[in-house]
Amino acid sequence: MAILSALAIFILAVLLHGLVMRVPMRMDSVRRFLLVGAPLGLVLVVFALSRFGFTLPSFAAILLYALLCELYMFCFTLVISSVSVTMLIMLRQGPIKNAKLALTYDPHEMVQLRVGRLLNAGFIERRDGRVLVAAKGLKLHRVFTMLRRFFRHLPN
Repeated sequence: MAILSALAIFILAVLLHGLVMRVPMRMDSVRRFLLVGAPLGLVLVVFALSRFGFTLPSFAAILLYALLCELYMFCFTLVISSVSVTMLIMLRQGPIKNAKLALTYDPHEMVQLRVGRLLNAGFIERRDGRVLVAAKGLKLHRVFTMLRRFFRHLPN
């Protein structure tokens, strides 16, 4: 029963995320998912602990929900930068000549696309015609550095 609760709440979170993605907001897709997923996760914690107590099924349900949410966020953030998915989205609008596809995947254009995403997310900023790391980007870098040290992933 606890596991089924976790699955049901996860499905609800995904459905609500789909609705929230249609609402005009200045928020990226990860934050929008957290907007619905975190409160639902809290509901699951309260439900599991009050119904089943501090037992293995409660913790299994909570961990399953966390795992599913993480996997879901990983999948849709991975798709954002997928060359194949971008190509399919372009082709959905109609046939495209190979030359246009080649221009889209020109290394310069791919870098520009990623720079645009980093600018929109606030991780970098433009100043005097140059790109530099913003405060938000520095914070993220510190977190990655701490995680890299914790997991002993040394730089190459």
